[in-house]
Amino acid sequence: MILWTFQPAEIYDQIQKDGFYRCDSGYVDPDFASAYDWLVKQMKKKIGDPPEGVEYPVWAWYIQNWKHRKPDLRSERWCYGSGGELYACIEIEIPDECVLLSDFDNWHCVLNRFLVSESEEEYDEQDAYYKSLPDSEKEKYMEENWERIFNTDPFENDWTARGKWVQAVFWELRKEQVRKVRFFRTAARK
Repeated sequence: MILWTFQPAEIYDQIQKDGFYRCDSGYVDPDFASAYDWLVKQMKKKIGDPPEGVEYPVWAWYIQNWKHRKPDLRSERWCYGSGGELYACIEIEIPDECVLLSDFDNWHCVLNRFLVSESEEEYDEQDAYYKSLPDSEKEKYMEENWERIFNTDPFENDWTARGKWVQAVFWELRKEQVRKVRFFRTAARK
């Protein structure tokens, strides 16, 4: 599977020096730690256990704006850093069975503890059912609902667009998985 990950240039240098990169758990926002922990459980179920010492995944893009192609750095330069930092867009190839894909927009439901739905009506029904559950069953219901983020089949209506932005997670990035690298400077934000 061909993917693209954006990393500070130092991370690319680390890959060249050490032969691999693993996510530093210090990058995980404590406000979202429970969402990341849920994702890690899903990764273990779907792609297997991480290597020794790995806590959180490396992130990359599979689809951007409905297309599987190298990212346009003219727009991406606005998405990273605070301005002027050197970044690397690293094209990688990782075996499919080592990658878990998810819908980027629906991932925000997990981050914000919302239910994933395909319409306002469906959301209202789910929400009413969720509220009717005993407290002891609510978390299980929500976590099962979140598994819908792994459906990346294209779908769009006035409520949601699934499959437009598809992200990828995997346990580590190895030097031999790097196909190409493009460096760019991040744009200054006002």
